[in-house]
Amino acid sequence: MTAVWIVAIIFGALVLQQYLRLQAKQQESARLASKEAELLRAEMSELKARVAVLEKIVTDKGYQIQDEIDHLP
Repeated sequence: MTAVWIVAIIFGALVLQQYLRLQAKQQESARLASKEAELLRAEMSELKARVAVLEKIVTDKGYQIQDEIDHLP
């Protein structure tokens, strides 16, 4: 009967060890995903600002006139 308990304790310890490793990997993965999401939000914010500037340039009357002049034969 003692041998059964020893095997059960060893098996339980191995399962617990694997569980703790998995938890650590999941936490690291979540941390990296959070960092990546933060970087993507910052990049998106920068791109939105650039698009706003480009929209302002393109809708500017002076730009439209210059474009028409450039396309004259």
